[in-house]
Amino acid sequence: MKENMLSRFAGQYCSVDQIAAEYPDTSRKTVIWNINDLVRQGKISRVGRGVYCFAPKPPFQAAVSDSAIDACAMLAGKFRYLDVTVTDTASLSEFMNLLPFSTVVTLEVKKAAVDGVLSALRKSGTDAYAKQDFTQMERYVSSMQPVVVRPELASNPTLTKEGNLRRANLEKILVDMVCDQDIYGQYQGEELQNIYSGAAERYAINYSQMLKYAAARKKKPDVIGLLQDTNEFQKVRGLL
Repeated sequence: MKENMLSRFAGQYCSVDQIAAEYPDTSRKTVIWNINDLVRQGKISRVGRGVYCFAPKPPFQAAVSDSAIDACAMLAGKFRYLDVTVTDTASLSEFMNLLPFSTVVTLEVKKAAVDGVLSALRKSGTDAYAKQDFTQMERYVSSMQPVVVRPELASNPTLTKEGNLRRANLEKILVDMVCDQDIYGQYQGEELQNIYSGAAERYAINYSQMLKYAAARKKKPDVIGLLQDTNEFQKVRGLL
C-alpha cells in the first residue's frame, strides 16, 4: 500500500481525507498508519495538521556555532536545571543573496534567569546583551557573533532537546525573523523574502505549527504575507 501511495500521489500535497478517499476498502486507521510509516521513513513530509507532501524534503538541521554550544555548556554547569533555546542566524546563510557582516546567537531562558545568565556570560568573556538593550548597544558590539539573552517565549516550537540545549526549528526561526526586527534587523526586506522562499523550497516546513506560533506572537498576517509569495505555500494553503 505504501508504494502505491508514493506513486499515486507523487509530487502532490494531500490531506488525510484525500488519501483515504482513494482507498475506500481500507480502514482509515490503516491508511493513517501507512502515512505515518512513510513519514518515519523520510519518504513523505508532514507539512500541516493532517497534510502531507509526497515530494520528500529533508528536515532542516539548525546550525549552532561552537561558541554557542560552549556558552550553553558553561551555563549548564552554573545553572543545573536551566533549559536554553538557541537560535543561531548562521543557519540562514544558505538562503541569502548577500551574507551579513555578522551573525547573532539568541538564547531564550526563563525570565527569572535572564540577569543571572547575562552576568555569567559576561564573566566568561562572551559579548552578551539583554534583548531590550541590544538595539541601543548594537553599535558597541565587539564580536562577529554577539549573544542576545531574552525571556523564554510562550508556545515555543523547538527541536529535540540535547542536554540543556534546545535548537530552534525552522518554523520558529522564520517567525522570529518577522517578530524581532530589533534583533534581526539585517535580515529584513528583500533578504527576508529570500529566506522564506529558499526555506520553503528546500525543506519540509510544518505550516500549521508555524502559523500557530505566528498567531501566538501576533504576527500571523505578516507571516502569511511572506509565505504567500512562495510557490510551496500556494500549493498547500487550501489544505491547511
